[in-house]
Amino acid sequence: MDFGEAIRPIFFQTDYEDFLYATYGGTAFVVKFRDRLYALTCGHVFGDFRHGALFITDEKHAKKGAKPAPITGLCFPSAPRGDAEATDVTDICVIEFDAEIAPDFFKGSEFVINESSVATAAPGHELLVAGVLKEKTRIDPPDITIGYCRLQLRDAGVVSSDPTLRLAVALFAEPAFSSITGISSAPVFDQTAQKLCGMVVRGGMNGTVCSLWYVDIFDIVQLLEDVSRGATNHDGRSCIYVPITQDGKVVDSQGYVLDLEDK
Repeated sequence: MDFGEAIRPIFFQTDYEDFLYATYGGTAFVVKFRDRLYALTCGHVFGDFRHGALFITDEKHAKKGAKPAPITGLCFPSAPRGDAEATDVTDICVIEFDAEIAPDFFKGSEFVINESSVATAAPGHELLVAGVLKEKTRIDPPDITIGYCRLQLRDAGVVSSDPTLRLAVALFAEPAFSSITGISSAPVFDQTAQKLCGMVVRGGMNGTVCSLWYVDIFDIVQLLEDVSRGATNHDGRSCIYVPITQDGKVVDSQGYVLDLEDK
């Protein structure tokens, strides 16, 4: 299965009947880990939208009337230690779906994360990034056009003070876009090794030069491990869990409804 089939745009459902969906840009990456379905994204893509308004469709190219995946909670890294302190690793977000979600909800498009499908990239390896460009996305009710893209870059290693991030660079001769806003949370695939190697957290264009910073897959798998074994803020404090009720509201650990604009 092509890893690019597992991406979805980050959309939020609004209260406006004539403009039901909105976005600041961003990508969601649907994965299967230890026989459970999740989605990966970055915390900053929520902006000031309510967490419970997140809308993830069953198919990459959603049809009219598509039902959203049932989201029950969001998980963020908590209190990273050592070299991970004060780094972008805290921006990783695991979206947790209802445990009763049908195993074929995403029609087999999810990317399976296991020991044989992931690896840290090496400097010089060719990378492929599949994401959504906000510049190419149009929401003009009733029509919605998603600006899907595939960018080919090269790994440049760890070159900053943040050891959790790797740099990917490319020089595009005649790019059909001027901004890579929306590429946040896009999966990074190591074409040289044929392994998933990370997730974009930020980047930019300087003329025709594209630079992307991405979190290494090691840190993502660590968070998925914690989420899968329930090591949330009420058990081990290795990750922060933000539960969401069926009506899209956010609740605290005692079940009280919270009015949160962000985590």
